[in-house]
Amino acid sequence: MGLIQALGIDGRILLAQFLNFAVLVFVLWRFAYKPIFNVLEKRRLKIEKGLDDADNAAKSLLLTEEENKQLLIKARQEANVIIEAAQKQADERQQEVVTKAEKEINVITEKEREKIKAEKEAIMSQLKNEVSGLVLAGLQQFLSENMTDKRDQEVIAKIVDNLEK
Repeated sequence: MGLIQALGIDGRILLAQFLNFAVLVFVLWRFAYKPIFNVLEKRRLKIEKGLDDADNAAKSLLLTEEENKQLLIKARQEANVIIEAAQKQADERQQEVVTKAEKEINVITEKEREKIKAEKEAIMSQLKNEVSGLVLAGLQQFLSENMTDKRDQEVIAKIVDNLEK
């Protein structure tokens, strides 16, 4: 003990300091460290839950994106089917219109051919009548004149001249 007194250490003060330190540690532990540790533990659990939720959200997002891709592919396929059906219907309608137009053109063409044929026959009949009238007139004129070789040549030339005019 002499050494302790030589160093200036008082046992009662040391004991009081030890008790003060124990009380301080108890108070700090009870009112500071424990609440801080509880807050830190709650925060750690909250962060961990947030990370788990973020992972679940990322997985859910990937699933949703995949579903959206599948829906988009299906929608494109359905759109292609609809477009093909519309194209087929348009082609059929176009073919119907073309066929109808061809039939109408054939009917009109046939009517015009008949008109042309009737006009041709009328013109030919008229031409035959005129030619036969001219031939008859020419023959009458030829026969009414005196018939000599020289006179025959002149009459024939005259008839040909009249026909050319």
